[in-house]
Amino acid sequence: MVQAGSLPNNADVVVIGAGVVGCSVAYYLAREGVTVILLEREAIGSGASAHATGSLSLLGAEFSPGASFQMARASYSEFRRIVPELESATGMDLLYQRRPSLRLALDNEEAALIKRSMVWQQPHVKMRWIDAREVHSIEPRLSPSVVGAVYEDESAQLDSYRLNLALAQSSELKGANTLYREVTGLVKSGPTISGVRTTSGDIHCGTVVVAAGTWSRAFTPWLDFPIPVRPLKGERLLLNYPGEPLPVLISSPKRGHMISRLDGFTSVGSTGGRDYDEKELFWGEEFDRRPTATARLELLQRAIDVFPDLERAELVQQLAGSRPLSPDDRLIIGPVPGRKGVLLATGHTTKGIHLGPITGRIIADYILRGSTQVVSDMAEFLPDRFAEFADADFLPAAQAVDE
Repeated sequence: MVQAGSLPNNADVVVIGAGVVGCSVAYYLAREGVTVILLEREAIGSGASAHATGSLSLLGAEFSPGASFQMARASYSEFRRIVPELESATGMDLLYQRRPSLRLALDNEEAALIKRSMVWQQPHVKMRWIDAREVHSIEPRLSPSVVGAVYEDESAQLDSYRLNLALAQSSELKGANTLYREVTGLVKSGPTISGVRTTSGDIHCGTVVVAAGTWSRAFTPWLDFPIPVRPLKGERLLLNYPGEPLPVLISSPKRGHMISRLDGFTSVGSTGGRDYDEKELFWGEEFDRRPTATARLELLQRAIDVFPDLERAELVQQLAGSRPLSPDDRLIIGPVPGRKGVLLATGHTTKGIHLGPITGRIIADYILRGSTQVVSDMAEFLPDRFAEFADADFLPAAQAVDE
């Protein structure tokens, strides 16, 4: 990190936003020798990354057949490489765990939903449908209402905030500079973006990457290009459960996740678009950071419905914040049409942790090689799909969020 008196005024790339996505971009660029400045107006991980579950599951509703699932699988594999790399470089324990998972159905509607997804997921993921008897043989404390589940041979989870800090520190160890400055505009010459304006002066660069999460939409007038991202409110809980930890990672389409973390706490949640009316859902980031009693009671009831013995648990922490939602529930990654020297990396909704590292690789590929081979067809993620964008109803995308 650079102190105020030694503010650098140029770099190869300026990355705006120090969440997991922005720090991943900085890390993948810095490890290839690119000089990077990472700009953050608040603190590392002060947005969605700080309150994220850190679930790396492939089986939720957030992924769809084709390029979306291809990217999800690629990023899942990337964690197997990057976690040891980050832990070795920083000395941090990211609380990374890989273990089997159960995607539970507590009624026939959930069972049908899960089985429909299995049709296209099963060729790519080691998984099988198991009945209630087998579910209870794995974890007898689960609700007697369980009708079945998908058993996934391996899923994963880690601490999202520790991941964020490790990415930031590792990028600095490879030469990146992190500056805490608010961006006030972009340096432009015709269609070319050649720098960033901040409260402490201009920083000149060859490329700007906007990875500012829900705040990315503020760049719309500076780029004269729509960045349709809205904040999606979400809350989750950390519980201190006195019993033995769950042997598997658990999720349910209607009831969210339940994960025994490696630090001893149990994470349950989270709320999403289905839990709020439209007015509550889109009030904005400052409101979204306030935990609510309604969400706390809802999440506790859901968790107890799945795992009745959680009635004995003690609430340790309630986390709340915004996730960056795009109107079609797809990432917005790649070059901005009509502009030179600027790329977007936003719209990750609830999958910013899962897809952060692969986003970093993709953006580095675009900057250094002009394209990426990570995903065979990037069309559904590129910003140019919004070239004629005027307005959209974000509610359907919000209500489709699973986690």
